[in-house]
Amino acid sequence: MTRVVRSTADGIAVTEQGEPPGAGVLLEVAAASICGTDLHLARFGALPFVLGHEFAGRVDGVPYAIEPTLFCGCCAECGAGATQRCVGGMQLMGFFSDGGMADAVRVPEFALVPLPEALPVSQACLVEPMAVAIHAVRRGEIESGQKIAVVGGGSIGLAAVAAIVAGGHEVAIDVRHAHQQRAAERLGARVGAAQGADVVIEATGTDTGLARCCEIVRPGGRIVLVGVFHGVVPLPAMPAIAKEIVVAGSSTYGRHEGRRETEEAAALLARRPEIAATLVTHRFPLAEARQAFAVAADRASGSIKVVVEP
Repeated sequence: MTRVVRSTADGIAVTEQGEPPGAGVLLEVAAASICGTDLHLARFGALPFVLGHEFAGRVDGVPYAIEPTLFCGCCAECGAGATQRCVGGMQLMGFFSDGGMADAVRVPEFALVPLPEALPVSQACLVEPMAVAIHAVRRGEIESGQKIAVVGGGSIGLAAVAAIVAGGHEVAIDVRHAHQQRAAERLGARVGAAQGADVVIEATGTDTGLARCCEIVRPGGRIVLVGVFHGVVPLPAMPAIAKEIVVAGSSTYGRHEGRRETEEAAALLARRPEIAATLVTHRFPLAEARQAFAVAADRASGSIKVVVEP
């Protein structure tokens, strides 16, 4: 039997099923991390799929991270490397199809992301969120010498800091909690206001976060929306119009100059082990997934990224 984590009418639960269903190679999961979107999904009660889109494991003993986007590979967007904009029915494992918060799961072979030798598989569940951040920073079209800011100190905001610093740029960050401030400083950010920023990464997915971005961005500046908004994006009209702000969406990750952004993420995590050491604040065995979700949902707990391990 295979243990899996599901959202049920009674909350997060670890249940059992037979062999992982579906086609593809069998991945023995080593680590899966909890995303804010997983917390949102759990509010819907009983769901018919296994949770988890940030995960890594082994196939026949070889370690891999997983790129969980399922795309057609045939449309014009996929052909251009923008698999995140697939118009042929893009899906994400862990969203209405089984994800990787389990002992094992079947994945398409094209989802496998080989790991650099320096990146332990126990940290490789961060490849997916790190790729999200790399893509968002790329959408910022940052130029040398520009003033850069991040609003939001969750895992994506902090991963964006790491990506910006790795690109040789300085960055300031607006964060709410003391433990997020300490994490941002360890990753090389300056904590505090960045009035007049050329580029602002919005990583909260909240009305107040977006309003803050519109407040600090310079006239003619650029805001990148990587925080997930559920419903209408509450863009403050007057500053957006008066400043002629450019707003760019950022969705997951794709390919850049022929290279997968998930591979870029794996390489960055391997070069800078302090990123994983900073972002991962809690680890739980799979059997304690319910407690793991409770900690992930409680910022007062000091959590940034909570990892579940079979």
